[in-house]
Parts: sequence; C-alpha cells; structure tokens
Amino acid sequence: MASSATSNKNNMDDRVYDLVVVGATGYTGTLTAEHIAQFLPTNTKWAIAGRSTGKLDELAVKLKKLSPDRVQPVAETFDLSDERALAQLVGKAKVCISVVSYWQVGEEVVRACVASGTDYVDANGGIYGLKGWIDKYHEQAVARRVTLIHACAVYAAPHDLLTLLLIRELRSRASVQTRKVVVAVVGTPMGISGGTADSIMHDATSSPPDAAAKLQNPWILSPVPGITGGSDDRTDVFGMYSENGLGLLSDTSYSAAQDRHIVHRTWGLLSGSDNGYGSHFQYREYSRAESKISGILKFLTALLTSCVLRFALLRAFAKRFVFPAPGEGPDVKQSRLDRFTIEAVAVGEPEGAQGKAAPRAYGRFTFHGGAGYLCTAACLAQGAATLLSGSRDDVTSGHQGGMITPAFLGAGLMERLCKAGGEVEVRML
Repeated sequence: MASSATSNKNNMDDRVYDLVVVGATGYTGTLTAEHIAQFLPTNTKWAIAGRSTGKLDELAVKLKKLSPDRVQPVAETFDLSDERALAQLVGKAKVCISVVSYWQVGEEVVRACVASGTDYVDANGGIYGLKGWIDKYHEQAVARRVTLIHACAVYAAPHDLLTLLLIRELRSRASVQTRKVVVAVVGTPMGISGGTADSIMHDATSSPPDAAAKLQNPWILSPVPGITGGSDDRTDVFGMYSENGLGLLSDTSYSAAQDRHIVHRTWGLLSGSDNGYGSHFQYREYSRAESKISGILKFLTALLTSCVLRFALLRAFAKRFVFPAPGEGPDVKQSRLDRFTIEAVAVGEPEGAQGKAAPRAYGRFTFHGGAGYLCTAACLAQGAATLLSGSRDDVTSGHQGGMITPAFLGAGLMERLCKAGGEVEVRML
C-alpha cells in the first residue's frame, strides 16, 4: 500500500488539476474560488466542485467576469455518498480545498484525499471532530506522505503562524526557548454564515456527553502532553487581566479554546526537533478590552451567548430569527471595508540569574480590505498555493505527511497572505 501511495505522489505532474475546491458553491467556498481567480497564478489549472450543476455554472460565469484572462475552472459535479467517485474527483488534483460542512460530510473528503494521495487544506476548527480524524487518518497520511492542513482559516491560521514567527524571533535574537505566547484579538468585525451557524448548533446539541470534559485538556490534539495551569491564569471575576505589551485583556475570545488546541498540536509535532518551542510552552488567547467597562460588557455578552447555546428554546429562536440560512453570510461588499487584527507577545525563559527579566517579542497581524470570511478564503487559497509550490521552510522538521497545522506552511504562507491583503510585524520588546 505504501509503495502505491508513493507512486501516486511521484506522479503528481500527471494530474489534471493543480487544485480542486470541493464545496465551491457555498458561502465560504464561493469566496475561496473568487480569491483563487483574483490572486493565484493565471495558469493555475483548477476545478470547482459541488452537488448542483446549476450553481456551479452560475459560479463559473461569475469567476470568468472577475478574471477573464486566466485559465478558467472546470465545473465538476460530485456525490459525497459515492466514495469511489469522490476519490476519483480529488485524485485528479494535486491539492484539494475542502469547504464542505465538516461535521456532516467532511470525513468523506479527508478519507478520499488520503486514499488518492492528494494533499489537502480545510477551515475545520472543530476540535472534537478533528481529534477523531487524527486518530483515524494521521498515521495513514504519514505512510502515504499526504499532507493535510486543518484550521487554515481566520481562526486559527494567523494565530498559529504569528506564534511561530515570534518564537523564531526569540530564538534568533535572544537564544532562548519560549515560555508562553499571549494573543490579543483586537479587531474582529465578523458576521456569521449559515454553515458556521449549523456547525455551532451541531456542536451544542450533538457532541458526546464526555466531549466538554475532554476538551478541557488543552493538549488533546498534541501527540505529547504539555504542562497545565501555572501563573498565567490570573483573570479576575470578570475574566480580565493585563499583559505587558498588550494592555487590558478579556477572557472572551470566541476562538481561544480552538486556537489553543491547534497551536499546542504544532508544539507537540515539533517537540524534540530543532524547531521546538520549549518544554514549558503554553498558548493563551484573549480579546482586547479598551476599558474595564468594555471588558465587563464583553463578559456579559459571552455569558448570554453561552445561555443561548445551552437551552433548546433559545437555540431554536436564534436559528430561525438570528442566524442566516445555509449558503448565506455577511454582506461581502461591506466586509471588504473591515479588517481583522491580532497582536501577540511571546515571553522567553528567564535568562541567567534568578529574577532577571525574561526577553519578550511583540507581533501584529492585520488583514486589510476584508475580514472574517474573506480572510478565511485567503488562508485556504494561499495555503493550497503554498502546498503546490513546495516552498516549505525548515519548520517541517522531517514531517512529509500527516494531519498537521497551518504553522507547518511556515513563513511562505505568511508572505503569501501579506501579498493578498495582510500585513505582519515582528520585533523584540
């Protein structure tokens, strides 16, 4: 089996497409296809795949208007219930971008990519679901040298990449390992799509009884355990505390738990290598609080959201009157005026004598001209482009396959994001 898979990887030049977008007619899938049409090389050979021929044709017309002088995508209709046909579809491409409903049909696409030797990127940040996929398919993907990048989205790709760059800064400038990275989400002008709403509702109602308890372990996705607790847990009754270099923070970041698991998986996969983060490393994420009052309001809003998801009657009300329908999402024209920003501080291990201040590095990432789902589209498309280019840096540390994280695309992905609307700054404090 391994020799057949290796043969598949060696014959990538024989594939019909450079990449295929599976689920292209959904809200995020359409934005991803538009990003490819506007930013990826004009000679990229690609396909848009979905279940509706009519919707695919409409999307193809839209993409041609956006970029008439490029190679136009081929429309591929597929049936997710036909595993053989799905494997044949993804087997035509070097890289598959999956933008399907991950909790419903996402595993079928993963399985098809592993079987066909097709590299893969998705926006899935559902930690409990990812844990199951990793347990089932990681070792198979390693054996077949198939690379699968998960959570390559506005949450948590910038966080994972910025963490990597800050740790490199501390290592190169101060020759120390990193004790912690604290991320502050500064600007998140992001609505919600129907697909995201469905995923949230599914997680709230369908997760196994022990899921919440298991997810309390911040190292559940890491192949090796890390430390827990410590002096970093210093929030007050309203979930606030101050971090030097970041200011007043609120423990209300929507993606904090998800991003912590993803970054800790990066840590675990790099553990023991020259690119290791440090044996005492921990990741923390908060929202920026402009004042004590704004922090309290963030806390109360998060509490209200938790109540909505906890009670069936409130969930039903939100699904009918608040959340958009599947395929719908925030107004794209308006969102292009927004921007997404995170800041971060990395704290190194104390140098020399006890009591000496630990070296610190500061980082900032901003995505201009569109936040939320537009940034996710950029992460997915540029992540696939990075896989296609083969321009990995030394962060891979021997990882030639498996279910890994955005950080494994290294500075190459960050550089591509910056050319597509992003901006990054990393410096010592």
